[in-house]
Amino acid sequence: MKNKVFGIFKKAAAFLLAAVLMLSFAACKDNGVSEKPDDVVLPEKKVAILVAPESQYPEDYRAAKELAEKYPDNVIVKEYSDSRVLRAGDPEIKQYSKELAENSEIGAIIYARATQFTTNAIAAAKEVNPDIVTVCIEPEESVEKISEAADLVLCADWSKAAEDIVAAAKEQGAKYFVVYSFNRHITNNPLIRAENDAIKTACEAQGITYIYESSLDPIYPTLGNASKYIKESVARLINNNAIEGKDVVLFSTDGTVQSTLVEVANEKGFIYICPSFPTAYNGIGEVYEAAMPESVNDTAAYIASLKAAVEADTAGAARLNVYSFPLASKLLTGALYSAFDILSGTTTADNLAEKVQSRVSAAADNEKFTVEAYNTVLKNTFKAYCPGFEKIK
Repeated sequence: MKNKVFGIFKKAAAFLLAAVLMLSFAACKDNGVSEKPDDVVLPEKKVAILVAPESQYPEDYRAAKELAEKYPDNVIVKEYSDSRVLRAGDPEIKQYSKELAENSEIGAIIYARATQFTTNAIAAAKEVNPDIVTVCIEPEESVEKISEAADLVLCADWSKAAEDIVAAAKEQGAKYFVVYSFNRHITNNPLIRAENDAIKTACEAQGITYIYESSLDPIYPTLGNASKYIKESVARLINNNAIEGKDVVLFSTDGTVQSTLVEVANEKGFIYICPSFPTAYNGIGEVYEAAMPESVNDTAAYIASLKAAVEADTAGAARLNVYSFPLASKLLTGALYSAFDILSGTTTADNLAEKVQSRVSAAADNEKFTVEAYNTVLKNTFKAYCPGFEKIK
């Protein structure tokens, strides 16, 4: 949903300002995905990237498309429908996984975002072709189950991301940090539960009051409207004196309500930091129109356009932050090179950790970026993060 506050002249002015700002970033612009390392051997079989639509995960979608353009003979992209909408029959991600595994030209499948039903999708693919290589990024199901099913798993380092998120909130003057989530995320997804626990711990360390609100799961529409529930919840928290003043952060593990959080923050003068998975392209960008850059990695240009749109909205009272590092894109690039290595035989079970961490670090190309084993039990699972929050209002 786009911001309706702008008049036509304000919108035109915002985009003119955005163009000027983007030109000022030209010297440091990232014009494409990371260059292929010299020692990467392009395999005979292709890698398929399964990705959600751009409306759901813009960064993942655009990164996948850019990689396919860079390696047209080695990469194909298959888009499935919005995973947040329940449909009758087998989920598309399972159906497409099976179809790709049946294709003798395909050697690996990368799930650019391992959404719900990915574990079943991998099982369906492996049943057809036991040798198919599967790589998952940021599981939305149990990370332990995904790790058992997949050959490689990459995710955000939530202990570090949570500290960064809460530190950004503290800089904006936060006194309360309200988290909205639901049973499917907190109980059934250890990764999201770890995210929530890390945020709570970071809030305690920063002297910020942490508040957890059990919200509505958006995939069950008969239970009500998740966005409406959040608006009612905020009103209830204010009426019950659970939160006071404007130094309140709104955060949710639900990707469908990010625009609602921004809108409520604008209305109340609250603080918005980022979506559940840090990215510049969700959240604020769902409310304000901003010109997409030539490459998804050029977050500086996108943020310049986004900032211009935000500044043009004189009615919006929120304090807004944005994550400036293209983590999803870099993880996908590292995952692709790792899949190439596995298919060409240069990465095996014996050197998986060393090779994968090297590939992901090279793709990130940032001295502040870290990648390490998820824990000592899951040998094929790695967590990564790069600090990069900036205030845009």
